[in-house]
Amino acid sequence: MEKNRQKTKKTSNIQILFLITFAGIMAGIYRNGIMTLFPFLQAEFSLTRTQVGLYSTFLYASSTIVAILSGRIADYWGVKKSMIMGLVFMGLFIIFHAFASGFIIILIFATLTGLGLSMILPTSSKGIADNFGSDNQSTVMGIMTLGFPLGGVIGAVLIPWIGENLGWRVDIIIMGLLFFIVAILFKLLYFDGHEDKKNKIKDEQIDNTITEDIIILFNNKYLFVLCILGFYFGVISGIVVTHFTLFLYMDYGFKEVMAGVGFMFLQIGSVAGRPAWGLLNDRIFNNIKRNGFLYLGILASIVFITFGFMNNFNPSLLIIFICAFLLGATGRGWQGLYFSAISDQVDIDKTGIGIGLSLVFVRTGIIIGPPIFGYMADRSGSYSYSWILLSIVTFITIITIYFILGKFKEQAS
Repeated sequence: MEKNRQKTKKTSNIQILFLITFAGIMAGIYRNGIMTLFPFLQAEFSLTRTQVGLYSTFLYASSTIVAILSGRIADYWGVKKSMIMGLVFMGLFIIFHAFASGFIIILIFATLTGLGLSMILPTSSKGIADNFGSDNQSTVMGIMTLGFPLGGVIGAVLIPWIGENLGWRVDIIIMGLLFFIVAILFKLLYFDGHEDKKNKIKDEQIDNTITEDIIILFNNKYLFVLCILGFYFGVISGIVVTHFTLFLYMDYGFKEVMAGVGFMFLQIGSVAGRPAWGLLNDRIFNNIKRNGFLYLGILASIVFITFGFMNNFNPSLLIIFICAFLLGATGRGWQGLYFSAISDQVDIDKTGIGIGLSLVFVRTGIIIGPPIFGYMADRSGSYSYSWILLSIVTFITIITIYFILGKFKEQAS
């Protein structure tokens, strides 16, 4: 009888992981895949690199503002209801993109779409924290977060092709409709035995205001430093997904579809990197996540500087695609390891707001990074100096954070 109960629980957890990851795939098709449409948008609306970078800024501006509220909603409403709301909201405003007459209108709809996007990651992370133990949480969190780049791979393969043959507006409509389909699947198939006990919190149990919860979380110095690290990871992530396709398109003269293929290799690297860094942490780094952050950051700085000097060597397509893979594995592969570290620092009934708090920092970095990176490229005429500076700052930042985390960890113990 006990074995049957364990088997049922295992099956339930696998189903939960599958559905949450599937929702992440859809978010990734939009969030990452739409970047492959930037060459189409650049050509139609005559945009500069800096202007293209504003899309990520507007998308994440709204999701940053409501990130903590989204985490609290996830804690209060539970995973199922919160996820459905986020998916429906995203689908609606993604479709509106297709009817925009100018880039400013697209930026407005990007801002509104960000409100729905803000629900996905806190809700997904809460679902994982509620249903999986700390002994394998980094690995499972890595698997969950790979849904985003996996969606980016799918988008990188299909979206440029559809855009070239049917128009980028058709891409947008198809993406929006798929979000409604996934919301229906979540409604019909998602069941979490923890939901009734842990997620449907009674009003009298919610004694703290959002401000009080934030103060409590910030009293954890280790968590605060992790949030600072999240800001810089956000800078890197925003730059990579916003500018890589345009980098190949403008600096190397790739056609739209071939630039999308390069972006696909970046997303494949992200797919491989997210569970890989989590697995390395659980099996090799003895669950000391700051070690994982250190090695990831050093490798990322090497990849960035390689892109900075790559124009001098006229590399083959194979070399470019290998570097794109490594760029994804580092610049986009940190999320499973990072959000697992955040979850470790908060109580299970505060997972949503803890993730939401960290997302404020991550998304602030995403807002700030792409326009600055693009502006530097516009001023210099290429992306080379932007990559070199990013490499230097990354190396200095990751070494500094490594030692600070070590100091506060020692104080905590």
